[in-house]
Amino acid sequence: MADSYRRHCVIEAPIEDVWSVVSDPHTHPDWWPELEAVQAETLAGAGGEYTRLTKRLGFLDLVDTVWVMEPMEHMREVNFRCTMTGSYTRFSLTPAQDDTFVEIEGGVEPIGVKGRIAKAASPLYFKRWLSSLLERLPTAVAKTKQPS
Repeated sequence: MADSYRRHCVIEAPIEDVWSVVSDPHTHPDWWPELEAVQAETLAGAGGEYTRLTKRLGFLDLVDTVWVMEPMEHMREVNFRCTMTGSYTRFSLTPAQDDTFVEIEGGVEPIGVKGRIAKAASPLYFKRWLSSLLERLPTAVAKTKQPS
């Protein structure tokens, strides 16, 4: 069982607006820390693979990793998992009157040597990284707000 880290917040936007940003990897470079770009032809829901270009530690070159969007409950839960390390990030959304309660969970279920290294290092960065992700998400949602 992997150690997991959780954070949560309330975003002042309807669940549809939050879902459109959280569930679409093409929006992730706008608010996901260290993520520079997403390369994917199409992502037709669960099981869609895509490549993420990530800047690690600020001084390393871009790193390509293959991620998959795993089965989800529409406008409720989506999980993104790295097929190379086993790192994952899961978003759960709950309507809160006119707002949206967002819970995010991240961790590593190690795959190979890279995964074991990521898991060993995760206590050093995961809590801060998840907090940074949730700080940026409301701004990304506000920028893409769907018309009423």
